[in-house]
Amino acid sequence: MAGGKYALVVGNAAYSGEMALTNPCNDVRAMHATLVALNFQVTKLEDATLKDMKESIDGFVDRLKTDRASVGLFYFSGHGLQIDDQNYVVPVDFDKHGGPLATHMVAVQPLIEKMSSDVTLVLLDACRNNPGAQREIGTRGLSNIDDARALLVGGRIENTEDDAHTVSGLTAMKVDPNKNIFIAFAAAPGGFAYDGSGQMSPFTQALVANIDAVDLPLFNLTLRVRQEVLAITKDKQRTWDNSSLTDPFFFNPGSLLLFFGNIMALFGLLLSFIPYSLLLATWNVTWKQLAAAIALPLISLAILLFGMQSVYSRLRGNFKYTDATQTTVRSHLLLSLQKGGIGGYLGAQLAALWISVPYFLAWSSAYSRGTTRIEPESLGVLTLEIATAAALISCLLGIACIFLTRVTWSNGRLELVQQPTSRRILLGTLCGGMLTGLVTAPVLMAYFGSMNRPEVTPEYLLPGSIIGASIIIFSIVNFDFERLNAKRMGTSALAALAALACGGLAAVVVFGPLYALGIVQYVTHRLEQQFDDPVVMISGAAAYGLPVGLILGAVIGAAITLTERWSARPVI
Repeated sequence: MAGGKYALVVGNAAYSGEMALTNPCNDVRAMHATLVALNFQVTKLEDATLKDMKESIDGFVDRLKTDRASVGLFYFSGHGLQIDDQNYVVPVDFDKHGGPLATHMVAVQPLIEKMSSDVTLVLLDACRNNPGAQREIGTRGLSNIDDARALLVGGRIENTEDDAHTVSGLTAMKVDPNKNIFIAFAAAPGGFAYDGSGQMSPFTQALVANIDAVDLPLFNLTLRVRQEVLAITKDKQRTWDNSSLTDPFFFNPGSLLLFFGNIMALFGLLLSFIPYSLLLATWNVTWKQLAAAIALPLISLAILLFGMQSVYSRLRGNFKYTDATQTTVRSHLLLSLQKGGIGGYLGAQLAALWISVPYFLAWSSAYSRGTTRIEPESLGVLTLEIATAAALISCLLGIACIFLTRVTWSNGRLELVQQPTSRRILLGTLCGGMLTGLVTAPVLMAYFGSMNRPEVTPEYLLPGSIIGASIIIFSIVNFDFERLNAKRMGTSALAALAALACGGLAAVVVFGPLYALGIVQYVTHRLEQQFDDPVVMISGAAAYGLPVGLILGAVIGAAITLTERWSARPVI
């Protein structure tokens, strides 16, 4: 494919003796999966010998030239060093006793000069040697670093057939000013790079976490990677890069995706005008109702402006890395308030219409048939009231569900679960849903009951509520501009649809027996006869609120777990 994007990624870990490393193969697998998702045609090598590397590089260079590649990317994770101001990466069959040292490694500069793509990218997580590697290569003059599994070669080569010198770390490289070349190093010239205590090196971990961010310029990407690496290594490792790029480069260009994120807020704004417009057509509207109606689009407008500001700030490069493992209960609560509040409000705008319109039509039909003597309220007033109630319920639902997915009670205090399992997420959303139902049902039932109106029974309440709950998570996922991408947007939409099915099934399982046993009819009758009794009202509201909340929590839990599983990215 002419003009395509090609990558050669190499991870070498199985060095002999004490040179052996742990993470490079994990690094290269993560990079391979990430680049494939970004539409690169990727060649992956694990534990490559000198012969393997040379043959693959020759084939890679030829393909870039033959296919007139738009982007060519070379990535290496493993041992690397510099000799006489030249950078080399080390194959797994390195043998220091087989002749001149440089002949047993792969020089990086000639590779860069041969890559003929429109944009050439070289990513070197390759300045890693542990103390055992120093002994294997025969060097001296290195200082140890706390917790460093991978240190760089330094000092003078001894017991070799040449008198070359190795220096700590990789050196800065020549960049042809007439070509679009970008070179990123895991550490500054002469610096040390860590292999990391996790599943990947700090450099590759940060790169994989940010490389697929939509519409993130390469310059901003490297700033983020540098911040994360500095944080992970406690300021002991600083990344470095050289560039001769003349135009911005994006691994994942997609301005329309960012625009789509704000389209949801714009759509919410348009929906929030419906109650206001209907209310204006009502002849006996009060100033309180009018004020409440105008508040809905104002809140929607604030959300839209917040989204636009987030995109603008993001594209300017404003970013501060926060370690997920250092998240506190307080910071998680603030995040829940933001995400749950925004997602809940946007979900409520659609849910309100799905509840109010069928309820209004059923009420009007019952009145015309004479089965109720209560004259129907205007659609404008009814839609406003249900939209306001839905916003309050949905915001609390979103906040409670997100917060409880990661919070547990232990040792007499609230503690945060750093990486919640699917079971933990589902349990948290179920608890959040039931808590929401228990808190809001008595209040709403008291309000609507005092207005002498027909009960909002489950057949009217559940369809719109389930749709609203699925929209809550879709909004939360896709209003997160740091993580928004096409795959995540698609998987969240599929997850929302699957969650709708889960909600329908849960509604049948929960309310089917309640209807079959006559419990719903009994509760409705008691509320109608003894609504003035606070005990009856609260217990009746709980009878509605708890199962409805349980169903909505199941919808949100299903949507979160499916989105995380299908997109391989956390939602919370």
